[in-house]
Amino acid sequence: MPTLVDKRNAAGERYSAAVKELRAAFVDLSALDRLCQAPSFGPPPETVPFRHPTFAPTVSGSFIDGIGEAIAAYARQTT
Repeated sequence: MPTLVDKRNAAGERYSAAVKELRAAFVDLSALDRLCQAPSFGPPPETVPFRHPTFAPTVSGSFIDGIGEAIAAYARQTT
């Protein structure tokens, strides 16, 4: 039977993966919205509230980091 520590570690791993996926999805959707001239997000979320001292201690920067590169990559795929 898993201990509370085991369950905490599993939840922490899920949390870390979810934060990374949320950021990646935000970047992709923002880039594709811009390319499709579709409605998009308002101001990007702050990353600091997503930090966790054990499982996501290095969350930093802005959610808009990487959107320019994603736009360029998607634009290359359509030409």
